[in-house]
Order: sequence, then C-alpha cells, then structure tokens
Amino acid sequence: MYRPTLRTDWSLIGLALLSLILFYFAQNSHRTIKASYYEEKIQAANEMQSMMNLVKNAYDEKGLNYNILDDPNKTGLIGKAVTSITTSRGILLDKQTAINPNLAAVYVELLKKSGVKKGNYVAVGITGSTPANNLALYAAMKVLEVKPVIITANSSSMFGANRENFTWLDIESYLLEKGAIDFKSSFASLGGNEDLGKGLTDIGLRNLEDSITRNGVNLIKGASLKANINLRMEAYNESIPKDTKYKAFVNIGSGLANVGSAINARLVRNGVNRKLAEKQFSSPGVMFDFAKKGIPVIHTFRIIPLAEEYDLPVAVDKSEKPIEIQKPGIGKIFSSEVQSITVIAICFVILLIAIILVVLFDRHDRKFAKNIVAHED
Repeated sequence: MYRPTLRTDWSLIGLALLSLILFYFAQNSHRTIKASYYEEKIQAANEMQSMMNLVKNAYDEKGLNYNILDDPNKTGLIGKAVTSITTSRGILLDKQTAINPNLAAVYVELLKKSGVKKGNYVAVGITGSTPANNLALYAAMKVLEVKPVIITANSSSMFGANRENFTWLDIESYLLEKGAIDFKSSFASLGGNEDLGKGLTDIGLRNLEDSITRNGVNLIKGASLKANINLRMEAYNESIPKDTKYKAFVNIGSGLANVGSAINARLVRNGVNRKLAEKQFSSPGVMFDFAKKGIPVIHTFRIIPLAEEYDLPVAVDKSEKPIEIQKPGIGKIFSSEVQSITVIAICFVILLIAIILVVLFDRHDRKFAKNIVAHED
C-alpha cells in the first residue's frame, strides 16, 4: 500500500510558496500608460502653474490683502464676497477647486476632442467669475497654438475676479505684458443681468467700464440681452478671415449672452457638445448660434463635477483641511497604472509548469512504490 511521503509534502509546500511568490509579483506588476496628448497636457499644466505665479505677483504688487479663510493658499484667484461689480451668488468651493494647474490638461483634452488643431480659430466666451478656470483654458490654448477670439463678460459672481482694480481684464493684461500669453480679450461686455450689468449701482457700472477702457478692450453694450447676443456674433464673425471658420466655441460659466438663461447653463452638460442644435432650449444664447452652424461647443459651468470626472481633487468646507494645490502632471488625465498582462502570463506559465512537474514526480513515486510492493509480494 502506497502512502504520501515526506517528499510529497515538501512538494506541496513548495508549490504553495511558489504560488504566493508568483501572486505577489503578478499583483505588483504595474506599468504606466500615458494618456492621449500627454506631452501637451504636461506643458499646459506647467503653463498654468506659471500663470498662477504671475497672478500672485500682480496681486502682491497691487498691495491687495488676502482673505486667508477663502484663499488659504494665497493665490489671488479668489475674490471678495461682495464688491460693486459683483453680480450674483457664487460657489466658493467651485472656485477653490479650479485652482489646480492640472485643470489645464482637461481643456487640452476637450479642445482635442473637438477637433481643434494648431492654427485653428476658436471662439471663446468667458466671465470674471472663475479666474482660475480661465487660466486653465488660456494655458491649453497657448500650448495648442490656437487662435482665440475672446469676449469677456467683465463682471463677476462672488469670490471671482470682482475687485474693482483687479478684474479679469486686468489679470489678462498683466499676463500679456509678462509674455505669458500672446492673446487677450478683443471685446467685453458688462456682464451680469441682461449682460448689461442691470441691478448694479452706477459706481459698479462705471468701475466695469473703466476696467474695459484701461485695458484697451472694445465695449459691447446694446439695448438688451438679445442685442448683445447679436453684437457678439457680429464681433466673432468680423474677427476672422471671411474664408475661415471657427473650429469650436468655448463657454466658461453662465454669462447670459453665451448661454441665454441660467437654466440653459445647467441643462447643457459639461464637456464637448456636438448636438445642441438638435435640442430645444428657451432663450438661446451665442453657444446655440454656433451649434446651429455645426461647430462643437465646449461648456464648463460647474468645476466640481468636472474635477470629479477627471479625478482631480475637490475643495471641501472651510471647517475641513484646506485643499492643497496639486503639482503639475498628477492624475489620470495624464496617465494611469495598469497591471502588466505579460508578467501575469509569465507567472501563470511558471505555476502551470510547476504543477505539471509535481504531478509527474508524484506519478513516478507512485509507480516506484507500486513496483516495490509487487516485489515484496
């Protein structure tokens, strides 16, 4: 009668140890896969970081005071709660979340998804409400070497570029002066209600117009929201050669001339929209005119959902630890870690061979033991 030997036990123990070792190697075999447009994304993130540093310099040069509770990282990209050019409520956490150089990489992806290439004209509609978000777009456009035609709604919601002497147009001009960008807004409106700053005081309206004048930007000011929408479309059309078309329209925020209504800003999804013309919206704005021409519309209204989609950190309530600004190049927007199929396959083959050898040796031992028993009989 054959009984398992000590050799058989050691074979099984060895096989178990080998399995654990191979499992460890397979489990920890990762390789980095770079995302599409990796190099451009890295460049854009670095460009945005440089722009953020310049904005801080400009802020310090003006001798402005930081609100540590709202802007704990002292970036100068978070404005006051209320000023004479503040038009509406704003979500502070959204604006804090946008202060991330890696957000520029998201705009590289969105522009590329829209089919934008070097030298293409891009129509841009922004506001002063989320300056960090504007920086992200500008950094992406700079790296991709596109030709933007920019119209800015110069006012701001709470915590945006709402300091009277530090509006978005002021920030933009400083970046141009320092060589960080080679483009700026060609036109600007007052923004806010009806895109005409309705509801603001006379002082607030004057401050907005003074900002537009000192930055050398053309004022768009019609008799109504509809008039401003038409004036914007005329400005866009007259700013490029007649035989040229825009490759994309980019809207940041909820500027009424761009979105038509606050409801539309929420209904249009974040990201690239190619079929807006097929849907019905009340009070359509500029973005819908572009959509009717078959031009992709990039819309970013809320930053937090956009950050979550691309695995960027999200700001939390003041009572929690303030968000730390990421270094450029971090996140799945740049690359991702995956297990190596090659290593897993090699480990599987090694384990399979080991099992086969153990079985063969076990059979040999059984046969040998059987012959001994037969001889003894």
